[in-house]
Amino acid sequence: NGVSAVDPSKVPRRRSSCHTSQCVAKFVAGNLLRWLPAVACVLQVLGIWDADSRLTSAWHAVKTTDFAKRPMAEAYVAALSFGVWIILFSFADLIPGLEGCRVNRFSRDAKPAHISLAVIAMISATFVAIGEPVGRVVPLVVGLALVFLMYMMGSITVIKAYQGMFQYIQRIYATFFVYLGAIALIHSMKDPRPADDGHIGLSRLVTEVGFGVVAYDFVFSWIHVGMHRLFPRACHDHHQHHIMNSFCGRVLALDTVNHGLLDGSLQVMVNILVQNIGILGMPKHKFSRFIHNILVTGLLVESHAGYDCFWSTHNLFPGIFGGTKRHMAHHMNGKSYYQQFFCYLDDWVFSHLA
Repeated sequence: NGVSAVDPSKVPRRRSSCHTSQCVAKFVAGNLLRWLPAVACVLQVLGIWDADSRLTSAWHAVKTTDFAKRPMAEAYVAALSFGVWIILFSFADLIPGLEGCRVNRFSRDAKPAHISLAVIAMISATFVAIGEPVGRVVPLVVGLALVFLMYMMGSITVIKAYQGMFQYIQRIYATFFVYLGAIALIHSMKDPRPADDGHIGLSRLVTEVGFGVVAYDFVFSWIHVGMHRLFPRACHDHHQHHIMNSFCGRVLALDTVNHGLLDGSLQVMVNILVQNIGILGMPKHKFSRFIHNILVTGLLVESHAGYDCFWSTHNLFPGIFGGTKRHMAHHMNGKSYYQQFFCYLDDWVFSHLA
């Protein structure tokens, strides 16, 4: 079911129509998500929960894998995290009864799931051909399972029925491997800076990941403003990111990676920059780099997915995170809300631009 995109900034906030038990459940779940990180830190400080030893054990289990030892491991974590987050939200669009959680208020839409299956099947086939990053058996099994699922869901019929959908699939697929290819090219010209892979505690993980997320959002926000307000012609390929697809008529989670070469390159360079900032007098820990990539990709996809629910960042931390409501409004008019994650620059600086 295609729907017309709605500008969230023009829609009045609706009162929840849930039953009392549902409202209580959402209230409890929302507060658990909101306060769980702080509670975990307090328990660690008080010595009630030894988070450091658990993190050390988890990191030891990760770093001993062949995957973590690959030079391209960080890039693979970022690319695969994008895939997982996009699939998660694309299949969420299939679930009926979530109209109240969706900015565009549609009942269900299977098209993003069909697109995601096709893209991941093509990526799996490519991984089989090149034998990276986990050999050939795993992607072969995944690819065959996806092809079977596509057959059962009638994905090929759907893709053929909508004009522009196959070209959209090709563009998303190409973006995935252009990114990996660019990182491989950089590595061939210059060895990546060594990352610390020793012991890591909760305080270091939180500090490094938190700084990285804030720094990424801060730096790219100024570039994003420049694309729209200062050099719109020079950065014309950012326009691709704002083109509304014809088959769904709304911004999709998949649109997170639907951008031009210059636009995508700038985002990657900003991420490389902040990943190489060691704020504690030592190189950023490799586990922090992995978690950073998982978290940043999740925040980026969430801001495009169009969900306004108790777990949305703009509801968990209102006034701090802009979330999908602000970013959807940005996609509708392109004249406000340039920050991808937070609110402070939009509220204090960018809102005053002529």
